[in-house]
Amino acid sequence: MRCHVENGQKERMIPKQCSISTMEGFGKDLRMMIAFFTKEHADTHLGLIINMDWFQPFDSSLYSIELIYAVICNLPRTERYKSHNILTLAVIPGPKEPKLHEINNYLYPIINQLVHLWSGYYIVTHENKSGRFIRGAIIGCSSDVPATRKLCGFISARVACYRCYKLANFVNNQSNFGGFSDFSDWFVERDIDIIREKAYEWKKCQTEESRKNHVSQHHVRWSEIYNLDYFNPVRHCVVDPMHCLFLGVAKWIIMKLWIGGSILDDTKLKIMQKRADTIKIPSDLGRRPARIATGDGFSNFTADMWKTFIMIFAIPITWDFLDEVDKKILAYFVRACKILTSRELQKRELSEAFTKLVNMNKLIEQKYGQEKICPNLHLCLHICECALDYGPLSSFWCFGFERMNGILGTLIINFSVK
Repeated sequence: MRCHVENGQKERMIPKQCSISTMEGFGKDLRMMIAFFTKEHADTHLGLIINMDWFQPFDSSLYSIELIYAVICNLPRTERYKSHNILTLAVIPGPKEPKLHEINNYLYPIINQLVHLWSGYYIVTHENKSGRFIRGAIIGCSSDVPATRKLCGFISARVACYRCYKLANFVNNQSNFGGFSDFSDWFVERDIDIIREKAYEWKKCQTEESRKNHVSQHHVRWSEIYNLDYFNPVRHCVVDPMHCLFLGVAKWIIMKLWIGGSILDDTKLKIMQKRADTIKIPSDLGRRPARIATGDGFSNFTADMWKTFIMIFAIPITWDFLDEVDKKILAYFVRACKILTSRELQKRELSEAFTKLVNMNKLIEQKYGQEKICPNLHLCLHICECALDYGPLSSFWCFGFERMNGILGTLIINFSVK
């Protein structure tokens, strides 16, 4: 954060970590916000983004390990996600992940420490042997949708949005988030005071049945994270771009709409692969997609592969296979991704990206029906809000945490073998 605070740039880059947008998440006392993130406290008042994730370290057995990470946002974006700067707060053994509110048993000691960190205490540093007074606060939770909702006590993404008042439609017991005629009515930020109130009411429910009924009605349950008085369960729960845009929307459009709808068949996929093989790109832009025509198509594509495909390859190798509506869907999505993944953002560009994503959703609903508007298509509409709070997507996406999973997974396997 220091590099953002001290550089004195004018409003060229959309919000820095200490911007008023992010500070609004702390509540309604503006004096407290300004007092916490200031130039004078740029290296003693720490802003943390936490992540919760699961992975399977063993190929031969179903064994899930849960990890809770944190990064210090005061560090420059180029440094904060390096493995030696990622804090591993918890490693929760398997074989299965804790269900719903059971995660509170593991969150309690972490949140207890974070409560103390908010009050602050002295830490001996290399530069200050007598101790430096340090305070810290969670300013964001960035995980995939199930983990974020479990961490913050929200109901399933297939039922309701946790950032706005949009509720899912149910057709033949299948949920969707279509319907844009009343967009201005539901695309409104949820009231955090009501969320906290209902979460506490859930905690006071005496029976399992009453708790289920309460969640069904109010869409939130208690989480230990609400013991942090400053925590904003809407603004601080970001929509992770890696899972939403690339593993979510990009994969959904290609696999469900176009391959599933027979717009792209095996013959066209093979042609797309041949075209991709002729395109040369710098090595730092990622790997050229190599399994477009394998299996059902795009076999075992990772988030990084989907990102590279959408940003570079999708339009030149797919364009002539699409009709006019699908061309617009692809063009809108690619343009929004190019804006949002830029190293620097401007507010007018964010407005353009938001408009493109809204229009993309409307075109998908128009051609394929509202049942094709999946949770990720809705959640991508909130990514521009997250960029206003946290800056470019690289400030809060989960690529760094996923790499850390790979590092720890290798350590676990090597330790097991020894």
